[in-house]
Amino acid sequence: MNEDGQAAQPQESHFVLGETLKPMLTNSMGSAIEIFDTKGIPGGGPPPHKHAWEEIYVVLSGEMDVSVDGKTRRLGPGGYAHVPANTPHAYKTLDHTHFLTIVSRGNASKFFKQVANEVAMDPPDIAGVLRVGASHGITFLV
Repeated sequence: MNEDGQAAQPQESHFVLGETLKPMLTNSMGSAIEIFDTKGIPGGGPPPHKHAWEEIYVVLSGEMDVSVDGKTRRLGPGGYAHVPANTPHAYKTLDHTHFLTIVSRGNASKFFKQVANEVAMDPPDIAGVLRVGASHGITFLV
């Protein structure tokens, strides 16, 4: 049990394209949203892509460039970006960036888990990421 009296969740994490994502809340836990504690390395992040769920990034420390529908903004601590469903987007962490990734109901947690377990990341097997992404409704625009 944690300090809130709730059963402690296993500390799972997924390494995907230069970032480590720790699920905090997922659809499989009964939630309509998913939240990931995300830490990126310099140059980390996904190529341009789109999917059927909304996404929000909230920077806790560090900096990242986020592109949403062709417009790029630099985010620092306290900055955030909203990505509407089916909108092309990408980001790049500029340093050791710590941020929250928040998504509406979709396949994000399933995608992160499968790609981390099945696709080589050092160096990244982009064809493998594309294959797994397609099976979860993610279209990479590369």
